Amino acid sequence: VIADQGDREVEYLFWVGCAGSTDDRAKKVQKALVRILKTSGVDFAILGCEEKCTGDPARRMGNEYLFDMLAQENVATLQQYKFKKIFTTCPHCFNSLAHEYGEYGADYTVQHHTQLLSELMKDKRIPLDDKKKIEEEITFHDPCYLGRYNDKYDEPRDTLIQLPGLNKVNEMPRNK
Repeated sequence: VIADQGDREVEYLFWVGCAGSTDDRAKKVQKALVRILKTSGVDFAILGCEEKCTGDPARRMGNEYLFDMLAQENVATLQQYKFKKIFTTCPHCFNSLAHEYGEYGADYTVQHHTQLLSELMKDKRIPLDDKKKIEEEITFHDPCYLGRYNDKYDEPRDTLIQLPGLNKVNEMPRNK
């Protein structure tokens, strides 16, 4: 938890998000990601109980008041800590933090976790076992708030194609 870091600046703040905190399947993804990051030597921390919803669902439903309140509270919390970048697994959190929080004084470099994983793989920081092969085909679906709204199409694919033994990455008919 970043509050336990004292005045020390961490490289990354991991914005866990609502699904990553509450949904059992998403929790498994978050735990696997944390194992990869620790193995790769990534310096990161989370907000823990201080993290609130970014307000994206409220804004999409037209509740600007609730979005405004959550964004202001989140920015005030973020301003208490030292970190270089934020990453998140949630495309909606990514969009809010990267593009909508600026109007509340936030000026952070925000990455989707696939961007971070792609960088780590290119830098050979993620140890891959070439003996373990993924003998499957994978079909990738672009999340709207990652692809269509933020033009982030390559990083998820780059990460997948670097996996040892992956037979094929199939594309949906209306991809990108």
